Amino acid sequence: MNKGAPGTRPTRILALTTNPADGASTRFRVLQWQPFLEGAGFSLQVEPFYPQTASRVLYRKGKSAAKLAHFVVAAMRRLRVLGSLNRSADLLLIHREAFPLGWRVWFSRLRRFDGPVVYDYDDAMFLPQRLERKILARVERVDTPARVMGRSDLVLAGNSFLADYARAHASRVLTLPTCIDTSKFRPRAQNGSGTSPVIGWIGSHTTSKYLRRCLPMLQQVAAEHRFEMYVVGSSEPLSSGRVEMTQVDWSLEREVEDFQRCDIGIYPLSDDEWSLGKCGFKAIQFMACGVPVVAEAVGVNRDIVDDGVNGFLVSTEDEWKRKLGLLVADPALRTRLGAAGRQTVEQRFSVTANAPRLIAALEAVRDRVRAS
Repeated sequence: MNKGAPGTRPTRILALTTNPADGASTRFRVLQWQPFLEGAGFSLQVEPFYPQTASRVLYRKGKSAAKLAHFVVAAMRRLRVLGSLNRSADLLLIHREAFPLGWRVWFSRLRRFDGPVVYDYDDAMFLPQRLERKILARVERVDTPARVMGRSDLVLAGNSFLADYARAHASRVLTLPTCIDTSKFRPRAQNGSGTSPVIGWIGSHTTSKYLRRCLPMLQQVAAEHRFEMYVVGSSEPLSSGRVEMTQVDWSLEREVEDFQRCDIGIYPLSDDEWSLGKCGFKAIQFMACGVPVVAEAVGVNRDIVDDGVNGFLVSTEDEWKRKLGLLVADPALRTRLGAAGRQTVEQRFSVTANAPRLIAALEAVRDRVRAS
């Protein structure tokens, strides 16, 4: 990666995101590339649609008036930013829902930008499932990703399913997994001190439905094996029956520690198109920390997890019970699969393994637009 000639100005990347650093996608698909970009002759400025203070309101139930107020203020700010693109940026990186609701006014401002546009996404945002979000269903447009892709010089897609969709709308597409810094996400220094292994699930209020579906299965496993359940990010209490369960809110400061606390990670999903758009990042986070993962055999999980080698894939309740039971009962198996999972992440899903691919793609699109 070249830093450029001495004295030359860095290529200024302006990244338009929805959320600030507390949004996982912003952290892992935008912000964590900053040192690599700066080492290659780029600078990175991130402009989130919502400020940090809005996060305390937007992802909680109720408070509709406060949410509307945050949206109006954020929309006015976003319009001002779009109005000065040619003065503030050489390359525009649009991340996910940087144009909330897909309003046409965003695109009229975007068309005035003279530099290259790169669009990055890691969810199947073009599917109707997104329209289940109550009042937003009446005003949001699911064709927004396609419209942004049509204006983009490059699309960064989080998995092959998303890349296939992007190729119908953009001429240049790079499949770039959601990567992880393995110097931060690493195995814990010592084995857990508890007498029972800890099975962990880490997610959010929107994904806790997948865990609730697993509760009867977990109770059956608990009838034969002793373990503790550690749940992070579910917004409502879960009925655990005979399962010993600890529930905590998600915390950025505790993020790595939560993964390291677990002896086994579970990653349940539904077998549907929405899940095909998932990038398997929870599995990657567990594996980076040396924690063996049991993941639904759906979508990109089949590419990340080699069943029986670096984790387990499951499709039925019987497979869930059998493979979880094996891991709970066998510490040596947990160690072996955990070490193999860590190696997989280091080789294929780490920032150090993927940064050269991203830099090369950005340099190519920058130079191509400059030469045109």
